Amino acid sequence: MQANCGVPGDLASEDIRAVCDEELMQLMAAALDSRAINRLFDELFRRYNRQVARWCYRLCKDTDRASDLAQEVFMKVFCCARTFRGDSHFSTWLFVITRNHCLNRIKRHRRCRSQEVSDASVHNIRANDEDVLHVVEREQLCRRTFESLRSLLTPIEIRVLVLHHAHGMTLGDITTRLALSNLSGAKAHIVSARRKLKSKTLLCSLTGQTNVA
Repeated sequence: MQANCGVPGDLASEDIRAVCDEELMQLMAAALDSRAINRLFDELFRRYNRQVARWCYRLCKDTDRASDLAQEVFMKVFCCARTFRGDSHFSTWLFVITRNHCLNRIKRHRRCRSQEVSDASVHNIRANDEDVLHVVEREQLCRRTFESLRSLLTPIEIRVLVLHHAHGMTLGDITTRLALSNLSGAKAHIVSARRKLKSKTLLCSLTGQTNVA
């Protein structure tokens, strides 16, 4: 990119901007002074930061992600400065690093997303299967319980049981809602139902209680 590729005799007094890209890389690889390395690297960053960000954006199509990828590329350039042999232009070498790094990161990101989706799908399938099984079992239990109750109790006794134990209504409210005219109201039907039921297990499966009085 730069015309002058001569090695500066005194880095402290040399105008780094006049040194070509390839020479900057050679100087970085040979430098022992951390301040000199940082100055050389800062110059490379100044020259190519926007270009690398554009390359990254073309590959990932995401502005924020492109910026992060560009930072990672320059970190790789900093760490791999000694691997630059000068067989090609620095810009070509930098583009290859940028492309490979971005493609690898994008591929890894897709694998992670795919695995997350797969794990989530398996979890949802299992959860759905468990939910369906639970619903089916509950429906079967309710159906068997209702059939047993219907064979033993009158319709009004069943309604009183359900309203009192399943819906939590008081016996007085049930008496009013069903317009029961008998002296004891809903309680009479509760007592009658309990007397008829031969299995306490059947009653507990409906009410979850051992006493219904």
